[in-house]
Amino acid sequence: MIKVLVVDDSIFMRRVISDAVNAAGDMVVVGTVANGDEVLKQVRDLNPDVITLDIEMPRKNGLIALQEVMTDCPTPVVMCSTLTASGTQATMAALEIGAIDFIAKPTQITAETMKLTFNELIPKIRTAAKARVGRGPSIGSRPVMKAVNSNKVLLIASSTGGPKALMTLFETFPKDMTVPCVIVQHMPVGFTKSLAHRLAGAGSFKVREAEPGDKLEPGLALLAQGGKHLEFESASRVRFNDAPERLGVKPCADYLFESGAKHLGDRTLGVILTGMGKDATHGALAIKQAGGMVLGESAETCTVYGMPRSAKEAGAVDGEFPVHELHLAIMAALQGGKRAAA
Repeated sequence: MIKVLVVDDSIFMRRVISDAVNAAGDMVVVGTVANGDEVLKQVRDLNPDVITLDIEMPRKNGLIALQEVMTDCPTPVVMCSTLTASGTQATMAALEIGAIDFIAKPTQITAETMKLTFNELIPKIRTAAKARVGRGPSIGSRPVMKAVNSNKVLLIASSTGGPKALMTLFETFPKDMTVPCVIVQHMPVGFTKSLAHRLAGAGSFKVREAEPGDKLEPGLALLAQGGKHLEFESASRVRFNDAPERLGVKPCADYLFESGAKHLGDRTLGVILTGMGKDATHGALAIKQAGGMVLGESAETCTVYGMPRSAKEAGAVDGEFPVHELHLAIMAALQGGKRAAA
């Protein structure tokens, strides 16, 4: 039975979240908290498996409470966010601190919107209960490395725990990377722009949300928009694909990887970071068959060792590395191919 601590300043939200959790059958609410001041104490007293944590709370906001929890009593956390500019920025900050995932609170409270919210929340609590939490590896200062000239294109897939892993990766790359990059991070509509902005702050790539017809550019990383599949239209241009969810996600990295293999062939370098499920496995196999290379994040740093493991078990991964060392393998692969990255 998964023990859940519900933290929200709204009496209504605490009640409806608690009702949904208790009705799930495999989880139970062990306590509720109305403000950030009480979170750490309740975590220590109740030892929950998962916390649902509101961002906007009185006296001490959710980001401060999250930082305290991750420092003193690392516990899987699912954030509850508002779909506003400030809310999306705070959500990205929470994911970088160590929150496992998040849900967007509905802007209008109806029976239908609450049902949709809880249909999303309950599976995320189950995933969070299995996740690896902690402070994570220290990456120290940015290594002294030179960006390499390469004709390859870097494709990255990530899901649960991905924003934190992506930030670590981008902070360890050399400044001013010179290869094109395209990223699929499983994320709902409205949040990818904030993620792109935060990744751009690392200084390794220019980063922005992809737009239809975007061309690849050296040093530019295009991030798939939430709710839209992104794929290659040609070796130099991307487009959106409005097909239904694939493997339960949209955007789906398989579209990106498969189309990259088709149009780029052995110029394709795929990277699979932390995430639940099997997305990117079929695409990774396509890259391998086209003569390209695929690297994965190793289990020791994955929040959820799902996507990299699936691709590895399918024989589609050339090597796995902790996320704070993955940049070394990527730079070697960009410069010298498979043997250099091994």
